[in-house]
Amino acid sequence: MPWSTVFVFTCWYLWKWRNQFVFCEEEPLPFRPSTTILKAANEWSSNAFVTQAKTPKTLVSLAWEPPATGGFKLNVDGSRKNSNGAIGAGGVIRDSTGDWVTGFTVNLGKGQILEAEIWGLFFGLKLAAEKGIHNLVVEMDSAIAVQLFQRSGTPSSHPLAGVLSDCRRFAEQLGNCGVNHVYREQNSVADCLAQASYNGDLGICPLVSAPAWIGTCLADDVMGSSKTRWVCCNIS
Repeated sequence: MPWSTVFVFTCWYLWKWRNQFVFCEEEPLPFRPSTTILKAANEWSSNAFVTQAKTPKTLVSLAWEPPATGGFKLNVDGSRKNSNGAIGAGGVIRDSTGDWVTGFTVNLGKGQILEAEIWGLFFGLKLAAEKGIHNLVVEMDSAIAVQLFQRSGTPSSHPLAGVLSDCRRFAEQLGNCGVNHVYREQNSVADCLAQASYNGDLGICPLVSAPAWIGTCLADDVMGSSKTRWVCCNIS
């Protein structure tokens, strides 16, 4: 591991543990902090620099698909501005006819894209739970966020462990709704909402009805308009 990676994780954990000591004195600090830091840095390094062999790709047509009759679908997405580190998220719940049920945008301040994706999932599931919506399918275009949600044994040392736990709790309230990965071409409405989140104040902005500026994107989904994308072929 490069020293720069270890240094970043050391600074982050020192800041985290200091806040924990100041604000949560009853929560014990780790017995071997260096081990915790090195384990986290090693896990990140091993996943960030994995080299993959080239695989054949095929051109496919992709479109948003409505949920089954009587069901609902939540699409969420996160966004980040590389220029200033601003992050935000957005989401929409629609019924089997593609009609808008409810939605939101949320300005999250500054952070990383994975934070935006996970917090977008959190606010989307929370909104569905508050509305008493069941028979819900969730889609997002962040494969890493979906994997983290589906991995039940997320270490408590993970920076997003708490919010991931809350996401699973909301999912259980909703009847163990599934969270699935889709391509960005199938998540365009949520992507537009996430991009618009920077325009609002910090915090969540509920959208009881669809904003006028997103009408074209919604209509494309209802009509089943498709977009093409090169995707990797599955090799058995």
